[in-house]
Amino acid sequence: MNFKLTVIILLASTHLLAQEIGSWNVLDVRKNTDKVISYQLEVQLRSLKFYHNFHYNEINFTANYKYNDNLVLSVLMGKHNTFSDGGDFMKPIVTDEFRQSLQAATVQRFGFISLDNRYRIEQRYFIDRNLVDYRMRYRFGLQASVSKSIKAQFSNEFFLAIGGSNSTFEKNRFLIGLKNTVNRRYEIQLNFLNQIDNRKNDESGSNFIQLVNIINI
Repeated sequence: MNFKLTVIILLASTHLLAQEIGSWNVLDVRKNTDKVISYQLEVQLRSLKFYHNFHYNEINFTANYKYNDNLVLSVLMGKHNTFSDGGDFMKPIVTDEFRQSLQAATVQRFGFISLDNRYRIEQRYFIDRNLVDYRMRYRFGLQASVSKSIKAQFSNEFFLAIGGSNSTFEKNRFLIGLKNTVNRRYEIQLNFLNQIDNRKNDESGSNFIQLVNIINI
């Protein structure tokens, strides 16, 4: 499968969905200090239309502990801002949020296929409302090797608000795409992401073309 051809096809398809598809951009810089400890700095920028109407940004710092080849434990801290619809970073800000999370990620490999499960619990502090909320997230993923450097990938993530008298379904994210490991320092991903959101005061938008750049230093 030609990765460049796939990129062209996916980008061209955005013209057919110009009114409904947004952009989801991720830059992830990773640093391994030894065989078990690593760190990540991730920046995200999202728009409700294709590189137009930017409405969301976030920055996250993650510390990872590799317990073994199948289990990684992580601590995350991040700042998340959601802006009003209708333009680029329109005010008033819908949510001004600081988030801290605990995460466990597992992976099992079966030949050219790998399965991963990610479990995360988040504490969300909404600065503008002086409100603390909690959420659980579970993501199931599958990757299959297409060539030496390219993998097809699929994932589905479920979000559940917890605390108070009831647990509430918040959103679901479905992703399908390709990732290309260019070399040991750089990886690029091109995905289609669909989001079903049940919250009125959270990020809006349903369909996105996602571009992920991962740099290992």
